[in-house]
Amino acid sequence: MRFAPLDRHFTGISVPVAALRTAADCGVGEFADLVPLGEWCRGVGLDLIQLLPINDSGTNSSPYSALSAFALHPLYLNLDNVPGAARYGEEIARFRADAAPDRVSYAATLGFKLSVTERAFADSAAVIAHDPGFAKWRRENPWVVPYAVFTGLKRETANAPWSSWREMADPSPARITAWWDSHAALCLPAAWVQYLLETQLESASRALHSMGVFLKGDLPILMSRESVDVWAERGFFDLTGIAGAPPDMFSPDGQNWGFPVYDWESLGREGYRWWKDRLRQSGKFFHAFRIDHVLGFFRIWRIPQGEVTGLLGRFSPSAGFTLSDLEAMGFDEGRLKWLSLPHVSGPEIAAALGSDAARVAGTYLRRVGDEDLYNPAPEYDSESGLRALNEPQAVRSFLLSVHSDRTLLVDGPGLFHPAWHLETKKGFQSLSEEERSKLKDLAARRRQESEEGWEKTGRQLLSVLKNATDMLVCAEDLGDVPRCVPRALEDLGILGLRIVRWARDYEKTPPGQQAPFIPPSRYPLLSVCTPSVHDTSTIRGWWEEDPVERETFFRSLGESGVCPAHMTPLLLEKIIEHCGRARSLLCMFQAQDLLDLDKDLWAPDPKADRINVPGTVTGENWTWRMPLAVEELSGRTALAGKIRALAAARRQRPAKETTA
Repeated sequence: MRFAPLDRHFTGISVPVAALRTAADCGVGEFADLVPLGEWCRGVGLDLIQLLPINDSGTNSSPYSALSAFALHPLYLNLDNVPGAARYGEEIARFRADAAPDRVSYAATLGFKLSVTERAFADSAAVIAHDPGFAKWRRENPWVVPYAVFTGLKRETANAPWSSWREMADPSPARITAWWDSHAALCLPAAWVQYLLETQLESASRALHSMGVFLKGDLPILMSRESVDVWAERGFFDLTGIAGAPPDMFSPDGQNWGFPVYDWESLGREGYRWWKDRLRQSGKFFHAFRIDHVLGFFRIWRIPQGEVTGLLGRFSPSAGFTLSDLEAMGFDEGRLKWLSLPHVSGPEIAAALGSDAARVAGTYLRRVGDEDLYNPAPEYDSESGLRALNEPQAVRSFLLSVHSDRTLLVDGPGLFHPAWHLETKKGFQSLSEEERSKLKDLAARRRQESEEGWEKTGRQLLSVLKNATDMLVCAEDLGDVPRCVPRALEDLGILGLRIVRWARDYEKTPPGQQAPFIPPSRYPLLSVCTPSVHDTSTIRGWWEEDPVERETFFRSLGESGVCPAHMTPLLLEKIIEHCGRARSLLCMFQAQDLLDLDKDLWAPDPKADRINVPGTVTGENWTWRMPLAVEELSGRTALAGKIRALAAARRQRPAKETTA
């Protein structure tokens, strides 16, 4: 679906589908609930609604861990529009009455909806199987066959990993089709639910379109290892590497996302068919979409199998150090081993472990010749292996610190990469000043060579995506952003992301000083401005977190006097108006931040309004719901007036504007 001409500034609301509340919901938001939300948005002047990913994620509540790049989540199905479900009306009514309004009960709600739809299918199986509309939809959506087979096998094996499925662990397309044919009673209900979901979402999307309200989706770049796509399209994925992120100020050990990386050469040989099909599917419903972690189209942080953190990862692709590079610097085989393998001395082991030193060294380390010097034993040389040891925490922590202390990372015969935080490694510090300088210079040259390759790769892949759809393309370009990325996005007409609290002038700030905030009026025109996202605290929550940042931001607003330690309604309005003056074409606000313009809707603890805390697995993540039903929003006239004024001020500014 096509977005509006980019001849003015747009304002929107970001909200997970699950967070929507209506008077008749089943404890979770549904696709049908987008229609009354759209009516409210139209009334207050908001132009678009942005969702989190809506793909089926099975038993995992995280929308970024999808079972399928194509299938929609049964959680969002409206049972009132399921043929035959009226027979179970009393049961549905009881479930609705008992459902907690403040948090999503993920497993219970999903289980109930699947139970009702399966019984409704069974009641009319023969009629549904021969329904012309359903049959036509199956022909037009061939992805549904492997999806239904995959979900059927998951059920038959009690959700066991596909690697344990024997002859179905790595099946040919013909074998998948044969399984579908021989297990129709198991596969057809799953396909029918997808047919209903698409029908309901397309209906909601068309209704929003008729109102002049646009729908923006979220396209995660990576797929779960336990997804139908990795299972059925094995050649498009490289299962020897794991995607993640390098260490930074927020994650000192880096991040391990657990997802396999792509085999871009294999995807390219088929004309990027899988990606084009994925965009075609999204284009049925959305006018715009957000590419999650767009940096991954330029390069990905690739972590070896067996590692738990991102410490020993490297960018892929990247120009490494060849054996001839290092030999020219005077590093022979022995010195290369010194730089690429951790070394720890007997006195260091004794100082760290005391009476456990001899036992640990004899079990988990290997002595180097006759020296009182040790390398990790190969069988224990991984973070997952060391973390699993039945040893005191002090022993595991010591061995893990030794394991990660490598100056060079080996990438096959004769190829090496510099470790992240190269200068902190023991091997690097043991070099002469001249050798350190040469190694750093070589790393800088290879980084520049890599960036040139990344720009070419990113432009090529993103051009394929942009040319395959008429949706407006937006990108999440956060993290260790290569200089080539903003340039490529701008040239391709892709909107980048500016999160106000992180949009700082870091490059021009001396070490140890607070980097000043970049005013939203200076953001690129081709960008999306937002004060918070699903992985951050809300505006109110942020204000409670860091007194120093709070003070710096308060002054950036042009405020004088005492910076309040707690958010006030007037200050919140000023911050939202500050964001609204962004030069960015799109300005998006989380539902929590907009609803907080009404003091009566404030949660007692702003932490409760956070959608997700990255790196944690808790019962609170992904369960947030709006504090009132969508139908009740129309009665909040003061709230509506504030949002209407915000949206009107942005709408009146033409896109050719260059200053705020």
